[in-house]
Amino acid sequence: MRAPIRIACVGHAVLDHVFEVEALPARPTKTPALSYRPGTGGMAFNAAIAAARLGAAVRMIGRVGSEPAVQMLRQRLRSERVDDRGLECVRGATTSVSAIVVDARGERQIYNHRGDAIAQAHPLDTRLLQGADVVLADPRWVAGAAAALRWASAHRVTTVLDVDVAPAADLQQLVALTQWAVFSEAGLAAFAPGVGAREGLRRALAGGCEVAMVTRGGRPVWWQRRGAALRRLAVPQVAAIDTTGAGDVFHAALALAVGEGRDERAAVAFAATAAALKCLGGPGVLGAPRRGARVRARGQGPPALPRRAPRRQPVPDEMAA
Repeated sequence: MRAPIRIACVGHAVLDHVFEVEALPARPTKTPALSYRPGTGGMAFNAAIAAARLGAAVRMIGRVGSEPAVQMLRQRLRSERVDDRGLECVRGATTSVSAIVVDARGERQIYNHRGDAIAQAHPLDTRLLQGADVVLADPRWVAGAAAALRWASAHRVTTVLDVDVAPAADLQQLVALTQWAVFSEAGLAAFAPGVGAREGLRRALAGGCEVAMVTRGGRPVWWQRRGAALRRLAVPQVAAIDTTGAGDVFHAALALAVGEGRDERAAVAFAATAAALKCLGGPGVLGAPRRGARVRARGQGPPALPRRAPRRQPVPDEMAA
């Protein structure tokens, strides 16, 4: 059996507080929650779990505080067979915390407090990246992401950047260092304010990435390779249970598919199907699919996630520090 693709996820880990409500309020009020659960999140953290479920060997690399609750983050990673040795504590610092409110339609509102662990973070030890086939980074820990992307470029390792809302200067720095810059709509607007998506993607390509992409919820994904025409792919239309983490699953699946050497259209289709399955699968990244899962879309069934590489393995020794 072919060895699993090895992915190093570099970035944000968050302690989540998830509330389910019937509807998001239109104005400030007291809203009773139908349920509550403590959880885990963060862009790179969710992507690490999603990639492991899809058959990759994964290491999570990030910075967290010293609260006792951080152990829940480690336990979640270990339960999903993700190597957590790169998730390091910053003494005296605090971990990021989010309150996530999900309505009956699966839409969500997130309130986030960025802890100071990232601001006080010690540098990334690039030995943690050794052996990786793909580096997937987010913009929350800019110094760590930049170091990881530079290392990957020097070692000819594929890079994918999950581009969400962040200061424009941070995004411009990281987009210049990555091969694949994959934007949310809000992230593209933060990177290139005041222009449309087409022009935003063009500016990203001019900024240094090789492929610029924007996900657009239930609308087609747009992407463009430098020197080529803009391409589009429709995404599966599903009755979502919970959209929280769908973007993180998309990025994880895309990184895995690109690492496996799929052509661009097939890689995007794989990622879109994985994200659709997550929307049907339940709360947060706990709804992330496993390889071989299927989804029925309105009108037609999109392709199933392939069953190849069902074996789940820890990160190989060569990725150990």
